[in-house]
Amino acid sequence: MSGLLILQAMLVGALGVLIGAAVGTVRYRVTREALEVAVLWMVVRRIPLLEIEEVHRRGAFWRESWSGPRFWNAVTIRRRRGLFRNLIITPDDPDRFMERLTRAIEARLTGF
Repeated sequence: MSGLLILQAMLVGALGVLIGAAVGTVRYRVTREALEVAVLWMVVRRIPLLEIEEVHRRGAFWRESWSGPRFWNAVTIRRRRGLFRNLIITPDDPDRFMERLTRAIEARLTGF
């Protein structure tokens, strides 16, 4: 019985380490076409720039969250359509990220 308990504790610990590693490795990248969210170096979410309606720091109640451990760096991205139109991300430098994303959206809209 104690062997089973140790095995369960090891599995729960391994799951905790995996979740911590996943949350700690959330990264965001702005490309010419889309905003990409990567977890453990794999792109798990891609939002086309033409689908983004607004970028701000106000937050949102109904949202899709791809935030890392720095919740105070939250940036809200409002999409034009979808079930959860708001997306929360937490880049390292939120003001610079918002500026870069806004410039990329404007460049995409104008075709430059």
